Amino acid sequence: MTNNVWRVLALGVAFLGGCMFAILYSSSSAKLSDTAYPRRMGLNGDQNHNGDSRSEDGTPNRNRAWDQNRNQNGDSRSEDGTPNRNQNGNKPVFPPPVVETATKNLPKPNFSKAWKEDAKLKNLRTYGVVENIPHPDVLSAYNAQKLSAIYHSYLDNNDILCHRKLRMGQVGNCGWEVCDDYEWRPIAPCVIYSFGINYEFSFDDDAGRIYGCDVYSFDPSMSKQPTYQRSERVMYYRLGIGGQSGQPEKRTNGWTLYSLSSLRTLLNHTHTPIDVLKMDVEGSEWPSLSAMLKERQLDNVRQLLVEYHTTSDDAATLRSRLTIIGDLERAGFRKFYITKNAGCGRAAVGVPIKRTSCYEVHYVNDKFRRGRS
Repeated sequence: MTNNVWRVLALGVAFLGGCMFAILYSSSSAKLSDTAYPRRMGLNGDQNHNGDSRSEDGTPNRNRAWDQNRNQNGDSRSEDGTPNRNQNGNKPVFPPPVVETATKNLPKPNFSKAWKEDAKLKNLRTYGVVENIPHPDVLSAYNAQKLSAIYHSYLDNNDILCHRKLRMGQVGNCGWEVCDDYEWRPIAPCVIYSFGINYEFSFDDDAGRIYGCDVYSFDPSMSKQPTYQRSERVMYYRLGIGGQSGQPEKRTNGWTLYSLSSLRTLLNHTHTPIDVLKMDVEGSEWPSLSAMLKERQLDNVRQLLVEYHTTSDDAATLRSRLTIIGDLERAGFRKFYITKNAGCGRAAVGVPIKRTSCYEVHYVNDKFRRGRS
């Protein structure tokens, strides 16, 4: 009998302990909900005695943002017409945008003055061809403004797309782009002629290393550097390129200049294709190119990279240079890349914007391309 009494008392104590635990747990949960999770309360935060968020008449409550922003159609929208969301929605209710007072005082522009086309722009659009340079007979009738428009328009626009270009040499000045498309890329064994070094061999070194070509570098102005074998792929000569065929041109400053045909003869390249011919020779490109075209020395040159130098707006000068550029075009050379040397910026007659006196023009020979692989 005593044992039964103790069992009943133990069960009673256990029951009372469980009840006390439940009461304490419920009370702590309610406090946690009120502080850390207030949005779990009714939509307004007003709960009735049943714990539901309802008004006194038993209808569900809405939060203040919902009730205060309903328009006359019963939709929950703000003043600018955008839908609002309540506190339990996915998006917060945004207030209407605030217009800064300062913006209301901005001066209003006056665009009433009629625009008139710039006369130089009209000249550029009328005469500035980007392909098919007129024949010399036509150029002879043009004045300096028309010739300048042709010169700068033509040299500032490409003719053909090279899908992949690889820069040989520095990024910036002294580097040049080589078209790496199969039709024109250098493929070993290959030959590259590079005129104009000024002690900067980055183009020559990269071209020999990347393509495995034999690179012949020329510059008569490097008086401190005699002819020497620079590397297993690069050979330097203290000679220059000129336009005098036959005997070399001896200048008073000690420079010795050869035409391209004479150099090819000296190097046993008379019939050897030149994969890339690069020239940056400070104005000597004009007589040199004229001689190359007359002697058909460019027929088996795949890529021609040349910096054109022109500082004169004289009609006769522009006419002679456009004749050479036009002859190159008629020989099959197409521009695939052009840059303007930033150090040579200048105003040009007949052109409305600043141009350059140094255009770095990259050509491929469309008449000496390989068949597609």
